[in-house]
Amino acid sequence: MPGINNFNISRLVALFVLLQILSVSKNSTAQNVDSLYQVISSATSDSARIIEMVKLSGILSEKYPDSAMVVLIQAETISSKKSAGYLTAKILYQKALLFQKIEKYPEALQYFYEVKNKLENYEGTINDTIVTNFYLNTLNSIGILFFTTGKMTEAIEYFESGINYFNQHINQQFPEANQDMMFRFNLNICGGYLKLRDFKKAGIYATKAMQYLDADDYRSYATLLNNLSIIARETGDLEKAFDLIRKALNVWKENNDERGMVQAYNNLGHCYLTEKNEVEALLNYQLAYEICQKRDFKSSALISLEMISGINAELNNFEEAYTYHVLFKQTSDSLMNIEKIRQITQLEMQEKFNRRLQETQLIQNKKEADQKTREMIFGLITVFSVMGLIILVLLYYLQRSKSQRLSLEAEKTNIETKNLQLEKLNLVEQLEFKNKELATNVMYLVRKNELITSISEKLIKSKIAFKKENQPIIDEIIRELQSTTDEDVWTDFEIRFQQVYNDFYNKLHEKVPNLTANEKKLCAFLRLNMSTKEISAITYQSVNSLTVARSRLRKKIGLETDESLISFLEGI
Repeated sequence: MPGINNFNISRLVALFVLLQILSVSKNSTAQNVDSLYQVISSATSDSARIIEMVKLSGILSEKYPDSAMVVLIQAETISSKKSAGYLTAKILYQKALLFQKIEKYPEALQYFYEVKNKLENYEGTINDTIVTNFYLNTLNSIGILFFTTGKMTEAIEYFESGINYFNQHINQQFPEANQDMMFRFNLNICGGYLKLRDFKKAGIYATKAMQYLDADDYRSYATLLNNLSIIARETGDLEKAFDLIRKALNVWKENNDERGMVQAYNNLGHCYLTEKNEVEALLNYQLAYEICQKRDFKSSALISLEMISGINAELNNFEEAYTYHVLFKQTSDSLMNIEKIRQITQLEMQEKFNRRLQETQLIQNKKEADQKTREMIFGLITVFSVMGLIILVLLYYLQRSKSQRLSLEAEKTNIETKNLQLEKLNLVEQLEFKNKELATNVMYLVRKNELITSISEKLIKSKIAFKKENQPIIDEIIRELQSTTDEDVWTDFEIRFQQVYNDFYNKLHEKVPNLTANEKKLCAFLRLNMSTKEISAITYQSVNSLTVARSRLRKKIGLETDESLISFLEGI
């Protein structure tokens, strides 16, 4: 079976981990590890073994992150041989949680992204609901990671993407697991907007979360009521804030949840303080502090003590204010010490984790290096054998092809010379053809305009012979005939002219930059050696007018009396 040989190593590692834990404690965690180890050892398939190893890693991650990573690396080794996309994603997800637990957030985010990409491209046969829930959990985990690092905008974006995915793919099925996921997404978005102090949006998502709430989950229900109360208070609706927090307090009391009761009393104190009712506020803060003293809820006690001290100071009860301020300072220092101890422990765990990870990576790298060395030696023998054969064949063909290459190069040179000559001849023929085409087009335009002019003149002379009521129709016909000879004629001519003399106008502008549009047209006609009469037929200018225009053009160009205007234009 694939992975069995490699699993011998993982069995030794797991056994070492188990002995390490059992030597430290004999609690339920050790029993769970022992049970999972037995399951891993007796697993009949690699898939089952990998799943149990992921579970084992989750248990070990609480106190032994380095050992948890060893188990995951061994599971990943087995998974890579099976190319199991879903199982690999499960391993990567557990790795991400492990890095997140020891506050290595960039590494955790990288693994979360890998899981997300694998699930988005997954085409396996595992139940769709399982994969979907896994994908939703991944989006939620990425959002929580951004939330933890203070990036609220990015966190909200991922929570919302989870909601969008739910609405697009599984809104109709509505399984309970997904309802719980939707509750978490909306509640987390609410928390993000509370951090951003956007209480309006926070209220919207808190209300949305309510519709996905499990009726039996009193803690989530009371927490939602508490959050909604905070939103109502911050937005100025004190009556609603009081109503919501009292409902939350009743729920926590019914379930004897003292931590929740502390939250409610502190919140009630804030509400009364906002209402300027210092007496009731003080009473609720004191009720909260009494529970904190009994249960050692230091974080909540800080809020109660600070507010009790502040209210007493405002009421001029300075002795009471000082007493509670001293208690506040002592509790704060105690929390700071606990935080320092936690940070020191965290650093020790990180150091141990990094050391174990490096050791495991070295073993893994050595195995991979040995395997690559064997593969390289075999590959080199094969390559050298093939290369020897290839060299012998190449020597034969190189000698044979040398003379052929020289012959081909000579032939290629000859062909290129002929191709250049053909291209040159082809260009000359194309230019000659375009010149003929342009000349034909010009003559066609001349004859067309002469015909239109002739018809127009005959109609003008004959108009008087028509009945008076028909004369306007004759005038309309004459106008339409004359209109067809103006702009369209010139546009068509100019397009064809530029196809033959594509750079004529640019060069003309460089030599004589102050020519008018009509003078440029005249230059184009003259470049084609057209007579004054032919130009007159196209432009509808009289011969005398064209003669004057030619004279003005010569002056602008600066030609002497004995210099030819047409020769000048042909030289452009």
